[in-house]
Amino acid sequence: MTQHLTPETLITEARRWLGTPFRHQGRTGDGLDCVGLLVVVARRLDLPHHDVTGYTRRATGMGFLDHFHAHLTEIAPKDLRPGDVPVFVETVYPCHTGLMSSQHGAAHLIHAHALRGRVIEEPFAGEWAEKLRFAFRFPQLQEDR
Repeated sequence: MTQHLTPETLITEARRWLGTPFRHQGRTGDGLDCVGLLVVVARRLDLPHHDVTGYTRRATGMGFLDHFHAHLTEIAPKDLRPGDVPVFVETVYPCHTGLMSSQHGAAHLIHAHALRGRVIEEPFAGEWAEKLRFAFRFPQLQEDR
């Protein structure tokens, strides 16, 4: 397991996947979905993770959160900072995730975006801030200060 995990370590690894094509249930450089991005980051950093496939693209319950509770610590969404994992809802059910980052002092989100067809990093604003309902932190995370 990684001895010293920092937000920057997580963000740097997630950024290595920028531009990777979107593929539902993808877990390789050939394609990733939002959960797949977190899985490949955890694998590369030798972090405990729980991978589940066979899910649909539309959430039908709260089961999406079970996988986050398995290895991450839930935090208040207002406490999100770089390196944390936000979880978003579409209508009422959680269905999307990514990794928080920062550019020029502004909060950003690294995630596999189906409509844009690839892993992107974009400002954490607008629809993402509005759809945020849950947040998690890697328990191994140490401040990079």
